[in-house]
Amino acid sequence: MPAIHWLVKNILWPFQARCSFLHQHISIVPSFSFLPRLRLWLAATENQLLLLLLVLAAFPLYYELGRNPIQLWDESRLAVNAFEMSRDSHWLVPQFNGVPDHWNTKPPLLIWFEAISFKMFGYSALALRLPVAIANLVTVLMVFRFGSRTLRQPLAGFFGALVLVTCSGFVQRHIARTGDYDALLTCWVTLGWIQFFHYLETANRRHLLWCAAAITAATLTKSIAGLLVLPGLFLYALVQRRLLWLLRQPVVYVAGLGWLVIVAGYYLGREAVDPGYWAAVKQNDLGGRLLDEQGPGNAYWSFYLENIFNSTFRYWLWAAVTGLLLGLLQKGTPVHRAVWLLLAVVVGWLLVISSAANEYLWYDAPIYPAMALLAGIGLAVLFRDVLGRYQAQLPAWQYKGLQLGIGLLVLLLPYRAIIRQIIEERYSDYGEGVDGHLARYLVTLSKQHPELDSLTVLRNGGSYNAVFDFYKHVHNIKPGHQMVVGGAQYGPTLPPGTVVVLCNPAHRVPLDSAFRVVALDQREPCQTLLLLPKP
Repeated sequence: MPAIHWLVKNILWPFQARCSFLHQHISIVPSFSFLPRLRLWLAATENQLLLLLLVLAAFPLYYELGRNPIQLWDESRLAVNAFEMSRDSHWLVPQFNGVPDHWNTKPPLLIWFEAISFKMFGYSALALRLPVAIANLVTVLMVFRFGSRTLRQPLAGFFGALVLVTCSGFVQRHIARTGDYDALLTCWVTLGWIQFFHYLETANRRHLLWCAAAITAATLTKSIAGLLVLPGLFLYALVQRRLLWLLRQPVVYVAGLGWLVIVAGYYLGREAVDPGYWAAVKQNDLGGRLLDEQGPGNAYWSFYLENIFNSTFRYWLWAAVTGLLLGLLQKGTPVHRAVWLLLAVVVGWLLVISSAANEYLWYDAPIYPAMALLAGIGLAVLFRDVLGRYQAQLPAWQYKGLQLGIGLLVLLLPYRAIIRQIIEERYSDYGEGVDGHLARYLVTLSKQHPELDSLTVLRNGGSYNAVFDFYKHVHNIKPGHQMVVGGAQYGPTLPPGTVVVLCNPAHRVPLDSAFRVVALDQREPCQTLLLLPKP
C-alpha cells in the first residue's frame, strides 16, 4: 500500500494535474479542415490553371511511357551503363559489358539517376525513363511558374507550358519520351536561364549561384553541351547593358570557380582510376560530333530552322512570333526583358549548333521551353486583350464558354497531332526493319511465358546493338535464366532443344531445313520456336 500511495502521489496525480492545466489554460489548436483550405486554394486562378495544365500535360508526357522498348544508340547504351552500375556499384566509372565505357564519355549524372531508379523499381523501360519523366514535369512547372509568378501573367505560363507539351520538338523519342540525355539537359538549361534572369532583375547572389549550379549539373549531364546556354546569357546581358556590371561582381567568379572545381574534379578523378578516359573525352565530346563529321555529316546551317518551321514547332510558330513582337512593345516591363532573354537563349543556342559539322534532331531540344514561353505570351495577349473586350458585353457564363471554346480550338490540332504520334509509336519499327519489333516482343514474351528460361535470339547482322545487350542482362540476372543473342547465320548450327526467338521470317527458312520446328508463341511478325531433330 505505501508503494501504491507513493505512485499516486508522485506520478499519477502530478500527471493528471498537468493535463488539467494544459486543458484549461492552453488554447486548443483550431481544428484543421481539408475541404475549406482546398476551396480557398482552388479559388485562385493560378491554381485552377495549374490543375488544368497537369491534366492536359499528363497524356503527352506519360501515356504508355514504358510501353515502347529501349531504343538503339544512346538510350540502350545508358540502360546498359545504369544496369551494370546498379548491379556492380561502379559509380565513378560507368561500364559497358564489364569494361570502362570510353564510347559514351559524358559525365554520369543521368546514369546515376537511372541506376538509382533501377535499384528502387527494378529493370524496365519505365524505370529507366523515370528520371527523365520527373525532369520533364519540372521543366513544365518552371515554364508555368516563370510566366505566372515572374511575369505575373498566369495565362502566359499556362499556355507556354501547354505549348511545350504539344511541341513535337520536345515530346519525341530521344527527348521527353525516352531515357536519353536531352530532356534532363533541357531541365537544367531552363533552370539556368530563369535564375540568370532573376539575378539581373534583383542582384540577389542566390540566383546566380543557382544558375551556376544548373549549368554545372547540365555539364555533368551532357558534357560541353551544358555550356551552350552561355552565349545566350552573354547576349542578354549585352542587350540589357549589364555585361560590365556583371563582370564586376565577385560572385560571378566564385560561381565559375565552383563549376571548374566540380567538373574538373570529376574528370581528373575518373582519369586517375580509368587511364585513357580523358583522351576519349577529347575525341568524343570536345570535338567529335560538333567539329568533325562523326555522324550523318552533310551539315547545312538552316537544318534546325527548317525543322522548326516545317515540323517541330510549326503549330505554334505564329504564336511565338506574336509573343515576341508584342513583348518587345511593352518597354520597361518584366515581359519586355523576358522576351529579350528568351530570344537571346534561342538565337545563341541555334548559332552554336547550326555551325556544327553534324545535325541531330534532338540537339535543339533545350530551346523549346524558351520558344514555348514566347508562344505563351502571344496566346495570353490574345485571351486577355482581344477576348477581354467582350467580357463586359456578355454574361459571365457566355464569356467563360467563349474562352474555353477558343482555347480548345487553338489546342486541338497540336494536341491531336502529339497524341497520334504517341499512339502510332506502338507499332513502329523505329526505322530498323523487322528487328525493330524484336525488343518489344522479348518484353511481352517474358511476361506471357516466364517458363521459357533459355532463349536464343536471332537478329539481323551487325556486331553492335545495345538494345539486346540490355534485355539479355535483364533476362540473365534471374536465377537459372540464359539468353544468347546472335546473327541468323548461327541458326542451323544450334543444338536440338534450343528455343529460338526471331522477327524476320527469312531467318526461319534455314531452321525449317535443319530441324523439326514447333511454334511456341507467335505475334506478327515475331515468333518463338522450339528446334527438334528431324525424324
